[in-house]
Amino acid sequence: MALVRFVSPFTDIAGKEKVHIKAENVGELCEILIEDFGPKMRVLLDEKGDVSKDIVILVDRRNVHTLRGSGTALCENSEVLIMPHIMGG
Repeated sequence: MALVRFVSPFTDIAGKEKVHIKAENVGELCEILIEDFGPKMRVLLDEKGDVSKDIVILVDRRNVHTLRGSGTALCENSEVLIMPHIMGG
């Protein structure tokens, strides 16, 4: 199972800082999180079902936007970090 860690505001939505999820890829993981934690998690995916540009998801410290997006594969021991995209200067 992949270890999923949350950064605020996702810790507030999930009510915890981390969970273990069994999923083949990031898209499936996001669908499970939406199902488990409710509609506020829908921000993880855009209308096409890919990872939202407003969200940063790192799999083993690599941004899924530079990998295969929602199709990024997860291994049994993958570590996933979910946080909002922070902009500014």
